Amino acid sequence: MNKTLIALAGLIITLAAACGDATTVPTATQVPRAPTVTATPLPFTPTPVTPTPIVSQEWKLEGIAVDGNTVTVSLHVSAGIDVDVTVGGVAPSRVDAAIPILEFVFENVAGGEQPVVISDVLGFSQWTTVRVDARVPGTEDLPVWLAEWVADLEAGSEEFPPQSITRYDSNGETVYYVLPRCCDQFSDLLDADGNLIGHPDGGITGGGDGVTKFSPSDLEGEVIWLGR
Repeated sequence: MNKTLIALAGLIITLAAACGDATTVPTATQVPRAPTVTATPLPFTPTPVTPTPIVSQEWKLEGIAVDGNTVTVSLHVSAGIDVDVTVGGVAPSRVDAAIPILEFVFENVAGGEQPVVISDVLGFSQWTTVRVDARVPGTEDLPVWLAEWVADLEAGSEEFPPQSITRYDSNGETVYYVLPRCCDQFSDLLDADGNLIGHPDGGITGGGDGVTKFSPSDLEGEVIWLGR
């Protein structure tokens, strides 16, 4: 029995020693979590947008007046705007200003339908036409084609003007005998509408085209135009 007690006591001592030498396991320490940082948004400043200025037309056509071969284009114009006007592609003879009205005056305009173009530096433009019956005083009873021809002759715009234009009544019809300015040139005989009938005389032989039969010597004519 004593042996049994001694053995039991030794076992207890051995277990106690073993427990005393055991390594103490440290308790896990909780690592603190980093604080959550909330980003503060920066204030948004929009880039200012400059609106495109609206450009408006600063002039208005008031009217177009025709007096013989003189054309006047009237514009209502705002101060400071530069406007160009042409009639038949030609610049005005002068500009009469009575602000806000500008009158563009065109003299010696050729007869017929003439284009009128108005434009400014901003790109605005307007196009129209005007009819010019450019009659010389005293030609009111003439057909339009002849009145316009006489007007051109009076203005000196014909490169080779004739010596004269004479109206005759021949065989019950109105004809116009056009005498050339220089020798060796055919004369012209025109009908009432200005169409060429033929060449009654003139040329190198003086006999014209040899086909057209007309002699003004036995007729009483009316001189329509006489060269200077």
